[in-house]
This record gives sequence, C-alpha cells and structure tokens, in this order.
Amino acid sequence: MLALIFSFLFNPLIGVIERLGVKRAYAVLIFFIVFFLNVYLLGSILVPVLFRQLLSFGISLRDFINESDMTMHQIPYWTTIEAVLNNINSAFPFIDFDNIRNTMIEHINAAVERIPAFIVSLTGNVFRIITYLISVPIISFFILKDQTLLRKKFYALIPNKYFEISIILIDKIRDTIGTYIRAIFTEMVILATLTSIVLSALGIKFAVLIGILAGILNVIPYLGPFTGFVLGGLTVILTGGSTQLLLLTLLCMWLLNMLDNTVIYPLVMGKNTNINPAIVILSVLAGGLTFGLLGMLLAVPTVFLVSTMLSLLYKNLKQFEII
Repeated sequence: MLALIFSFLFNPLIGVIERLGVKRAYAVLIFFIVFFLNVYLLGSILVPVLFRQLLSFGISLRDFINESDMTMHQIPYWTTIEAVLNNINSAFPFIDFDNIRNTMIEHINAAVERIPAFIVSLTGNVFRIITYLISVPIISFFILKDQTLLRKKFYALIPNKYFEISIILIDKIRDTIGTYIRAIFTEMVILATLTSIVLSALGIKFAVLIGILAGILNVIPYLGPFTGFVLGGLTVILTGGSTQLLLLTLLCMWLLNMLDNTVIYPLVMGKNTNINPAIVILSVLAGGLTFGLLGMLLAVPTVFLVSTMLSLLYKNLKQFEII
C-alpha cells in the first residue's frame, strides 16, 4: 500500500523527467537519487529538533502539573479559570477535580518516562526500520519503471466486449485517485510549514513539533488545524506566556484554519475532487465509530473513491448504452 501511494504521489514528476528525453528507467533512477538526497538532508535537520522538542514538551507538561499549585497562580488569567472551575464544582459536586488532576499527573508522568524508552526502541529496531525503508522504495521503483508493461498485462485480461469502457474507467479512476493522494500530501506539507512558521514568528516553543503534528494529523480532515490550535495554546500556558500571547496564538491558529478551509484545501483539491464538508464530517465520524483511528484515516478516501467509481461507471455505462 505504501509503495502504491508513493507511486501515485511521484509519477507526475517522473513524467516531467521523461519529457526531457530521458528513458523511463533512468528517469525513475534520477528521481530516487534526488529524492533520497533531499530526505537525508531534511531528516538530518528535522529529526534531532523533533526529538528534543518532544522530550522538552513532555517534561514541561509534567513539571507544570506536578507544581501546579505554585505555577498556576503565576498565570495572569488563572484567577478567572479557577473561579469558573469552582462554580462548576459547586453546581456539580460529583465531579472530583482532584481525582481528575491526579489521574492526569499519573498518565503524563508515565508518558514522559516512556519517551526515552521510545527513542531507544526506535534505535533498537533499526533493522526493522531499514527493512521498511528499503522494501517500500524498491517495490515503488519497479511499479514506476514497469508501469506501462504492468498496465498492458492487466488490459490483456479484459474481455473484448468491455475493453474500451474498462480502459476509460481504469484510467479515469487512476488519475482521480492520484490527484486526491497528491492533493492530501500537498495540503499536509503546506499546513505543517505554515503552522511552524506562524508559531515560530510568535516565539512559541515546540513550533516545529506542533507544525509537523498538525500537518500529519490533517490526514483526518479538520484535525490538523485543531491540533495546532490546542497545542499552541497549551504551550503558551506551559511556558508562562501572557494572556495577550495566548489570545494571539489562538487567533492565528483560527485564521490558519480558515485559510486551510477556504483557500488551501479548495486550491489543492480542485473542482473535480471536492467533497461536501458535511459528507467529510459524517464520513470521519462513521469511520471512527466503526473502525477507530484507522477508520477515521481511511473514511474520506474510501467515500471519495467509491463515489468517483460509481459516478464514472454510471456515466460511461450510459454512454456505451450498456444500461
């Protein structure tokens, strides 16, 4: 699956190299060399930064909650928050805030203590990671290099009666899926970059970590900007930022969400791959309730693929007077 997604993502770039007069096999080879050089350079810069920020964020969160009695009263807006919590506690005495706080401390301490072990486990599983890093590109290389041959062999299996309509449907579905995957990937990169830049400009710690998390989680529609909104505000609180900085951070993340919904998403998706926002939300909810996190990740692509296939199938079956 990863190799197919990789092939869909970068097939147009290989087509560009081919149009320069380079043979397909050499074009794929050139692309892979350039791609891995860029991955190495980017990884050597980002990976150490991400690990440092992840560990620092966990420690800051743990220290903040463990020392909350001292640190919270140093926050300018804590008095108002405390009054609201006291009112809630008075209205609903069955809510045990102390128990909630202690449970949070236990979970956060456990999570922070697992971060070094997690990093060690990654380095301990070097062989498994290397296996994935090697096998996915190798499979992708042969898919991309032998794409025309594989397509011809597949077309040879189709009966003559359905040959023409099958080619039209397969090509259109392939192009549509490729467009959707590239659009999602592009939106992830743009959102991660913009979130990191905006938070860095505001002087927020862990800006790169929050930005990359927001970009990755944007695979689940609307979750990326929400992640930036929550983690950006939480970071200001953890680092003792002012009320003005907190409000400015939340405002910038909200504006970034609006920019994503009104400009970035429609621009990268295009008219042919646009899905009604209500359908997107319902799909994510249904996928999450049925299959959990995996369902949330795959819900929108599945709905999009099925709707596209049914639409193309109905249109072409009518055109060829089969139905």
